[in-house]
Amino acid sequence: MLRNTTLGVLTALVTAAFAHAAIIPTVTLIKDPGNSLPFNAPEAALGSPYASYQLSLVATAGELIGAVDVSITGNKLLQRWSDTDFDGVTDPTPNGAASDGRGDSHLTAPAGSPFGSGPTETNSKVGAPLTSNPGTTEYGFGNDSGAWAILVPTATTNLAYLVFNKADAPSIQITVKSADPLGTSYPTFTAASFGAPFVPEPATLTMVGLALLGGLGLRRRQA
Repeated sequence: MLRNTTLGVLTALVTAAFAHAAIIPTVTLIKDPGNSLPFNAPEAALGSPYASYQLSLVATAGELIGAVDVSITGNKLLQRWSDTDFDGVTDPTPNGAASDGRGDSHLTAPAGSPFGSGPTETNSKVGAPLTSNPGTTEYGFGNDSGAWAILVPTATTNLAYLVFNKADAPSIQITVKSADPLGTSYPTFTAASFGAPFVPEPATLTMVGLALLGGLGLRRRQA
């Protein structure tokens, strides 16, 4: 029964991966101190189990992506807000460079991209593993969202650079919509579309199944 369940999970994952083969959602590990990939300054002190990932869309059959609409929620993204205008109030940084290696989550729209909504982000300003300086630099957890046009479409479209505790990955919700330069929509992608780390890998699912079976056997013996 366990083998059949595992095969079913594998089949579902393979089907999801190839259902829309022309536009592929990708997630690339950028920083992971637990695997000798430390964060860049000013978050060099950020350690495991935090890691960062670059989310992108890759066109594989000559398509062009003219616009994207990205929503990442769950209040699990590590955020850094700094006082950029020296008024004593920290400011959001919802958009920035792709794969920058720092400990601040943000969208990665190309510089100069016109936004139809956003970019926006939230920051709890509490609970982060890094030290805040109120009114100057404040760390916390939150979300990122925005919709923008891509002035120079390329085969790879960067979406967001995300920093989070790896244990929180399954709690992060992702919705990515995109369209070609004429406005024709491509399929909508979710966290499950991007796969690991947002959903357990098949090996992890197998271990979960074994643990559940073990717990069931223990309860039966105790009954």
